[in-house]
Amino acid sequence: MLKKTYLYFDDKKDTANAIKDNLESDSLEIIVKREQPWNNILEFLLDQECTFDGLILDWKLDGEDDSTADFSSEALAQQCRRLQVDKVNNRGFTKSFPIILCSSQPKFTTIYEKDTTGEDLFDRIFDKSTLEDEEAFLLSLTSAYELLNQTTNSVENILGLEKEDILNIDQSLIKKISEIKDKQPHETIYFLLNEVININGALVNEKVLAARLGVKKGSEGWGLLLSKLESFKYKGILSNENRWWSDLINDWWANEFNGSILKFTTSSERIEYLENKYVDLKDKLSQPDLCVGADSTEFWTVCLGTNNPISEIDGFIIDKHLHYSWQEKEFICLDEAKNETHRGTKWKALLPYEEERLKLYFETL
Repeated sequence: MLKKTYLYFDDKKDTANAIKDNLESDSLEIIVKREQPWNNILEFLLDQECTFDGLILDWKLDGEDDSTADFSSEALAQQCRRLQVDKVNNRGFTKSFPIILCSSQPKFTTIYEKDTTGEDLFDRIFDKSTLEDEEAFLLSLTSAYELLNQTTNSVENILGLEKEDILNIDQSLIKKISEIKDKQPHETIYFLLNEVININGALVNEKVLAARLGVKKGSEGWGLLLSKLESFKYKGILSNENRWWSDLINDWWANEFNGSILKFTTSSERIEYLENKYVDLKDKLSQPDLCVGADSTEFWTVCLGTNNPISEIDGFIIDKHLHYSWQEKEFICLDEAKNETHRGTKWKALLPYEEERLKLYFETL
């Protein structure tokens, strides 16, 4: 694998160099640059396009007294995106590339999420304190751009699916990917990250997968069980974070266990099925603990606040707008709804009728 290079523009060079030292590897190079005036930096980027694979921009490029920046990070990102599509004065980029935004300002990502002016310009937004742990994502991002920069792309290549599996995935998702696959790479990537990969539904993360299989993640046999589900793992672009196809898991379960519906079996039944099928898992799988106030072990999701497995019937639905049919509602458990430990950080509000249900619950105690 060829080493990938990100140019990192930051007016605080010491901070940037510390992040560079922690991020760099045999596969990733970070070149720290000071900010420059508008015309200089654009000329530099256009001239040096063949030497880098992506950009990392500090949110405030003019934070130091000797800063020469006369523009915002959003303005630079917007112009780069424009030059990836069109030429200005006969000059433009020959390819699209990743653009990352970061800041050391406390709770920056939470604050920036409320400002939608630049939301589709940047592929991801990070606090500097977490950026140094994102090598795998940065490499995955450059690979995604390389694929999407090709003249033609297929749904199969983007999602990492065989043609026969495409038929078993939510067709509204397949149709949407088909519609956007030839758009500008940053648009396709923004959609995949925000509407597919980082929201449970068509894909589920490891915590939700464990809940659906009725198995505690810390079980002795959890890793072994995961290895048996490798064919249902998401292998498309941006697959650095582990995700699994929920439709393929559901179909596999029904086929392997006499038409049993995964969602409507208890944790103990799921473990019994699995241990009977896979002898090497015998006595190596344990059930998750019930949350306070929960009754059902038909686990299907996790509490957004505590990450503990819950069944939908025991959860309270978060007030969050879902954009597409393949996306699933998010829940919190009774204990989180009562104490509101993570309200304002991990969740904001319950649906109005869930607020009423919670109130009635405590009135009847």
